[in-house]
Amino acid sequence: MLWSPADRAPRGRELLGWSPEATAPAPPETRLWWGLLVGAALLRAIIMPYGGFPTDIGTFKGWAAALAERGPVAFYGGGFADYLPGYLYILWAIGELHALLRFNDQTLLFAIKLPAAVADLVGAALLFRLAGRHVPPRSALLLAALYLFHPALIFTGAYWGQADSVGAAAALGALALFLRGHPLAWSAAALAFLVKPQTAPLLGVMGIALIRRSLWPPVRPPGFRARPDLIIAAALIAGATITLLGAPFRVGPTRLVALLQTGVNIYPYGSVVAFNLWGALQGFWRSDLPRVAGLPLFLWGAAATVLVEVTVLAAVWRRPSDRTLLVAAAAALVATFLLPTRIHERYLIPALPFLALAPAADRRAWGPYLLLSLLLVLNLVYAYTRPYVQTFTLPAAVDGTLFADVATRAMSAAALLALPWLLWILWRVRREERPDETVI
Repeated sequence: MLWSPADRAPRGRELLGWSPEATAPAPPETRLWWGLLVGAALLRAIIMPYGGFPTDIGTFKGWAAALAERGPVAFYGGGFADYLPGYLYILWAIGELHALLRFNDQTLLFAIKLPAAVADLVGAALLFRLAGRHVPPRSALLLAALYLFHPALIFTGAYWGQADSVGAAAALGALALFLRGHPLAWSAAALAFLVKPQTAPLLGVMGIALIRRSLWPPVRPPGFRARPDLIIAAALIAGATITLLGAPFRVGPTRLVALLQTGVNIYPYGSVVAFNLWGALQGFWRSDLPRVAGLPLFLWGAAATVLVEVTVLAAVWRRPSDRTLLVAAAAALVATFLLPTRIHERYLIPALPFLALAPAADRRAWGPYLLLSLLLVLNLVYAYTRPYVQTFTLPAAVDGTLFADVATRAMSAAALLALPWLLWILWRVRREERPDETVI
C-alpha cells in the first residue's frame, strides 16, 4: 500500500533531520549539519543586500507593488507578466510588507532575495534527509553540504536575485513526500510547477511510479489489491491545487495555457545563453524557426525532449523503486534543460537538487553531477557578464578565450554528455537493484 498509516509522512522538523523521539545526544554529523546550515544562512545574509540583476529585480519589485496595490484579480492584463501564479504569492506578501513597513532599497532587495535563500536551506535539509536513507550519515552530510554551498545557488539566489531555487525546493519536497506515501506530494508538485514550469517532468515521473506501484507492482506481495483510487486522488489533488492557487488571479485552464505560451514565445531562439544542445549547434541568440527536413528547430527540440522523457518513464515503469526515482528525476529535469529550444542558463537550477541527490542512489552519478555543476557555474558567469545585461564585464583576455564562441560551443557539447551518462546510470540502477528495494 502506498499511503498507509504505518508509513506516515514525516513532520516538518523530521524532514529537516530532527526527530522528537530522539533521546540520545545528536551524532557528530547532525551537529556539524546544523553548523553548516547556520554558516550557509549567514553567508547568504551578507551577500543579499547587494548586487542583483537590475531588470529582473526591478520586475519583481514592480510586481510586488502592483499586487499589494491592486490585488491578484487585476494583476494579469495590467502590464507585462510571464510568471505563473505560484511565485506571485510570495511577491504579493513582500509587497504587502513593503507597503506596511516602507523598506529602504537595501532591505527591499534583501526581501526580494530571501525566498530563494530560504529555499536553498530547505532544499539542502531535504537532501540530507533523503540521502540518509541510502548512504551513511557522513556521505549524506557531504551531499547536503555541497548543495548548501554550491556556487550556482549562491550566485543565482543571494546575489543575482532569481527565484529558481524556490521551484527546485518545492519539487524536491514533492518527491520526499511521495517517497513517504503522503498525498500532499501532489500538491507540492503542482506548486513547484506553478513556480517554475521546468519542474513539470517530475509530475510524470511520480505519476508513472504511482500507477505502477498501485496497479501492477513488479513484485506482488500476498493479498495485494490494486488501488486505482490512489491514482484518481492524486490527479484530483494536483488539479485542485492548481485550480485553487489560480483562482484569485482568475487563471483557469485556458489562461494557464496562454501564460505558458507567452513565457515560451518571449525568446524564439535556440539557446538563450544556455550551454545545451542548441548552444552547441547554433551558438546563442539564433532563431529556432528555420526548418530542417520540413520541421522548425523548436519542434525538433520538443521531439528530442519527449523521446528522452519517454525513455526515463519507461525505466521507472520497469522498476519503480526509490533509487530509480532519484536518478529518474535528475535525468528528466536535465533533459528539459539540454534538449528544448528557448532555454535560459538558469533553467538547470531545478534539476540541481536531484543531481545532488542522485549519488546517494548510485555513486556513478557523481560524474554527471560534477560535470554539470562546473558547466553551470561557467554558464552563469558567462550570462551575467554580457555587455547587454548591464552588470559587469570580464577582462578582454578572459572573455576572448574562456568564453570565445568555439569555447562556449565546446562547453555546450560537453554538457550534452551528461544526459546519456545519466540514462546509462538509470538503466544500470534498474538492472542491479535487489528485488526487495522496490517499494510497492
